[in-house]
Amino acid sequence: MTSWRSNTGMRSGVPITPLGSDGRSFRGPRSGFPSSLFTKRNVLIALIIFSFLMIIVIGQSSDSEQIEEEQGLEATVQVSMVRAGLPKVIIEVIDSTVVLTGIVETKELEEAAIRIALAQPGVISVENMLKVPAPVNQVTTTTTPDLPANQADLLLQTRLSAAGASSGIQFQSGGDILTLESIPTLERLAYFLSNEKEIKVQILGHTDSDEKCTGDNLILSQRRAEAVRAQLLARGVEAERLISTGMGHTDPIADNLSKSGKAANRRIEFLLITEGQEGIPSPPQLETAGAC
Repeated sequence: MTSWRSNTGMRSGVPITPLGSDGRSFRGPRSGFPSSLFTKRNVLIALIIFSFLMIIVIGQSSDSEQIEEEQGLEATVQVSMVRAGLPKVIIEVIDSTVVLTGIVETKELEEAAIRIALAQPGVISVENMLKVPAPVNQVTTTTTPDLPANQADLLLQTRLSAAGASSGIQFQSGGDILTLESIPTLERLAYFLSNEKEIKVQILGHTDSDEKCTGDNLILSQRRAEAVRAQLLARGVEAERLISTGMGHTDPIADNLSKSGKAANRRIEFLLITEGQEGIPSPPQLETAGAC
């Protein structure tokens, strides 16, 4: 049963309030309290969901960039292997580690493949899973047969590429001045050529695709190739054994859309010139290079 009482402590005209069975008066809910709590809870839930979605998006973006970098590095190393005469070496990149699989004919070629992989920008380590077939001991004579000419040339090209790729040839940005980091590689190349006095080498300069005027890259690549030739001449290599050629950006080994791809394309290559060959000709644009 509900009873009523007047609020005697207040002025007349104030409405009386109902009493409950325990003698206490009823009070209505606070104005706006439930809706305010509901609004705050919705905002908190929305913030949590938004943060979760942002974490997913950032994670996916990071994964995509990593996959793209690994694929670019994989292609760069694979091309370097092919150019060094090691097309059977299969490349896989996992977290900046190059995994080498496949078959090579000798231990020397196996070591050359490892050096070439380690020399590429962005490679931290190499996991060697290459297989070298066991030698077949069927030769009963005491003399060692010479390798066929094409196999001997392939071995020389592989060794030459390995010597030139150990730590790479680097230049100051936009110019043809060699950096101090290039000295060990130049020393190795000079030593290799001093022991292989019958071979001729073509020094090929390459750039990325960035240039202010048409043909600038051809001029820069030619100057860089000549700078390397001058350093080898200073170390005792005979002038008639060295040819320098600028290729500009006409022969990329990676895309020119990313920093890693451009870095891979800026390079110096060393090509073995066998008897009767003249090497790779310069691109025809070199004659009109430098015009804006």
